[in-house]
Amino acid sequence: MELRHLRYFLAVAEASSFTRAAGKLQITQPTLSHQIKQFEQEIGSPLFDRVGPKVRLTAQGKVMKGYAEQALSVIESGVTAVAELGGLIHGQLRIGVFHSFGSSLLPPILAQFIQSYPGVHVVLRQQSRGEMEQGLINGDLDFAVGYSPAMSDRIMEELLFTESFVLAVGAQHPWFTRKHTGLRDLHEQSLVLLTPEHPSRKIIDKCLQSKGIVPRVIAEMNSNEAVLAMVRCSALATLLSERIVAATPDLHAMPLAEPALARTAAVFWHRNAYRPTAARLAADMIRAAYAPPRKHRGRIQANSPLIRT
Repeated sequence: MELRHLRYFLAVAEASSFTRAAGKLQITQPTLSHQIKQFEQEIGSPLFDRVGPKVRLTAQGKVMKGYAEQALSVIESGVTAVAELGGLIHGQLRIGVFHSFGSSLLPPILAQFIQSYPGVHVVLRQQSRGEMEQGLINGDLDFAVGYSPAMSDRIMEELLFTESFVLAVGAQHPWFTRKHTGLRDLHEQSLVLLTPEHPSRKIIDKCLQSKGIVPRVIAEMNSNEAVLAMVRCSALATLLSERIVAATPDLHAMPLAEPALARTAAVFWHRNAYRPTAARLAADMIRAAYAPPRKHRGRIQANSPLIRT
């Protein structure tokens, strides 16, 4: 058995077609069919059911697919580890980030990383938490920055910071000059919120429902930018993290009297995967940037405008 057998097998499994897989691999279809036949003979079981132009995995093929993916992942990690022995930083760094990436500290951190390590090609994907975790499990991401808790026990997390939600209003809202508010004031308050599939919306709904608070959700939108734009030009209010609201001009943020609404960000890793040097360095930079300010001579240093909790 050779590594190419595993790669060819996975290519056919992904494409469900020998023709498409051969095109992707840039080999002829007869060559691919011969290699798969060799692989099946070594395994001692058929791996594909051939139904017309399409193929599908047999029960044995489904089992082999998981092991083949793990085997190639381990080999690739070993190659990376050997290449990095001398401190050589190169290759590709694949990171998953939350959808509010643009209003976070991550862009300047990654810009600094790219400047420090120009040999690394950075690929960044804005994803949901579920997509991040699946990318880590599949080996498509080296690490991710998202909101805790992780959903899979195959993912481990390193906590970064906790941020509070605030009530945000525009100049047309009667509470524009109000200094703070409480959760109870949100009962029957007209709100525009993120759509229900967003993790932050789930946090909000769970918290308000637990306290018997029923706001009037006038509108729902699937991006922070759209929600904030609506609040700026209307008498509607919204609940978003303080960090996101602070980055938007012409909005007034009211802290909630009860510290009930908050979320925690974390660096996500595949629990058992090798961590390339580039990934470890980038994660170290992110943790350092988000570290809480240290006390110095009885005062809090003001050199880290990172988060407000």
